[in-house]
Amino acid sequence: MRRRRTAEPSSARSARLGRDTRSMLDSDPFAPPLKGGVITQQRIDDAAAHLLMLRSLLAEVDESVHRLVPASNGVWRSAAADGYAQGLVNLRARVFAARDGLVDAEAALVDRIRRMEDHLELQRAAAGEQSAPITRGEASWTIR
Repeated sequence: MRRRRTAEPSSARSARLGRDTRSMLDSDPFAPPLKGGVITQQRIDDAAAHLLMLRSLLAEVDESVHRLVPASNGVWRSAAADGYAQGLVNLRARVFAARDGLVDAEAALVDRIRRMEDHLELQRAAAGEQSAPITRGEASWTIR
């Protein structure tokens, strides 16, 4: 018997997602740029590279979701077909939820990169370094 999922309060969901994200970052060899520590231009560049990979994955999901999990056409007329159609509806919902998670991750990563850039500028200013900040329009990772 399958366990039915219940609606999860958003605070509990946020806490769970935070734990899941931390454990994923712990196992990702490319994640250190996204964690705390000293912010350098290299770390910002590495985070921007992650953003490009994330956007590539999101584009792939967007392009293939309708082909991989087609909508039911509703013309099937057997109990087995009805069960298959319901399973397809459930699968579509999960795929779209995963896609929404990618969209949320993209927005969070863009925000994190911007905060890292701002922090780096403050570090440079405190050290008396001259810097030529990259404007948002010039940064390749801001273009979708």
